[in-house]
Amino acid sequence: MLHWKKGLRLNDNLITCRWFILFLFFGLLAQLVRAKDYINYYMENIIFKCEFCGREFGTKNACNSHRGKCKQNPNAKSKSEKWLEAMHKRKGHGTNQYIKAKELGIEVPEEQKAHPKSWLGRTHTEEQKRKISESMKKAHADGRAHNIGECRWNNKPSYPEQWFMKVLKNEFGFEKGKDYTMELPFHRFSLDFAWPNKKICIEIDGEQHERFQEQKSRDIEKDKLLKEDGWKELRKSWKEIFNNPKDFIKEVNILLG
Repeated sequence: MLHWKKGLRLNDNLITCRWFILFLFFGLLAQLVRAKDYINYYMENIIFKCEFCGREFGTKNACNSHRGKCKQNPNAKSKSEKWLEAMHKRKGHGTNQYIKAKELGIEVPEEQKAHPKSWLGRTHTEEQKRKISESMKKAHADGRAHNIGECRWNNKPSYPEQWFMKVLKNEFGFEKGKDYTMELPFHRFSLDFAWPNKKICIEIDGEQHERFQEQKSRDIEKDKLLKEDGWKELRKSWKEIFNNPKDFIKEVNILLG
């Protein structure tokens, strides 16, 4: 009987330890899930701000890159100054291998002299320079000269745009390039989805259109230009579309007629 009681107590202790270990395991798992959710929320909602001009950025790298050349930063250096400083720190003060070889009295092989002026790049004739100048002047006069971030005709479609491309194909039978145009250049901007012959465009705004004042200002200016040029526009945020996709498709159907 004595041994049986000791064995019973031992089994009870083992069961208790197992439950305790399971409790710790699931508690730790819950903490990891909460930590992951917190990190995701932090990464999605964090805004990096330049301490000199107050401009906001979505990533730390973009903010650091801007901070080094911010006009209000008293210690900011231009790209040329940074380049010269880096060249002077290098051995030989930025000289190439041909100049080093000449200084050291080393003869350069003939096969390496095949293109001695290739670093100069292509040179334009006076006629080509005149044509380029005229085309740039015309682009500025027409308001077609654009900056990075304002016209994104060469960018890949975002996830909301890819989703809407599938909607246009499945619901309306529209094919990109045949029935509609994506990233159509418009003044110094571009239109997400455009039907130039009908003067109809559809804009799908991501989160950055609500978070950053600079993006809001560009949208207001774009909407104004569209109205002045007689375009019909449907602008919706991805959040609205995601919550009510059927209503959005109905609006598109009414707009396209």
